[in-house]
Amino acid sequence: MRLIISRNVKRAGLIVACAFLLSLALVNLAGYIFGIKYISVFAAVAEANKYEVRSELLMTAMDSVGACSPKGAAQVWAKGLVQRSGALQYAAMNNALKREYARQLETCAPNWVTGISSPWVEGYEIIKVESPDENSRIIRLKFSTMSSTGPAGVYDAVLTLERDGDFWRISGISADEGLYPYTCFRSK
Repeated sequence: MRLIISRNVKRAGLIVACAFLLSLALVNLAGYIFGIKYISVFAAVAEANKYEVRSELLMTAMDSVGACSPKGAAQVWAKGLVQRSGALQYAAMNNALKREYARQLETCAPNWVTGISSPWVEGYEIIKVESPDENSRIIRLKFSTMSSTGPAGVYDAVLTLERDGDFWRISGISADEGLYPYTCFRSK
């Protein structure tokens, strides 16, 4: 069986297809001109590039700031667990650990929001600070988690810190496996 389509039907189909493509292009152009990223591919790409550049600049800027004491660096990192902020955790690390952590965040928490809504990290306590030498410290922390029904568990972490110029930065993290959802980091 052969389907026969008249020239008029073919022309009408071609006109409808062209009108659709033209309207799609006009909507995209209007979205771009007025900066409406939800209706313009071009505006969405420009917006994505803006955030990519901003992220890169902020991550690079973190090399110029840091904690002036080992406890300060440990507190910044621990505050990141309490506030579910991968950025705070990242801020306290040395460059090698930052690279590895950013790589792991890509799969675990690409938006850098770490942790889970329940149970959540309720608080932390610095248990012990060891000083192997004047340029390194080992800090042991204990994290308590909470849920709507009460305490949900306690987890330990050990941070190795090293002096980096005027700052102290975390160079190693060892933590109980149960702390992984809150850190999104597994040491190698």
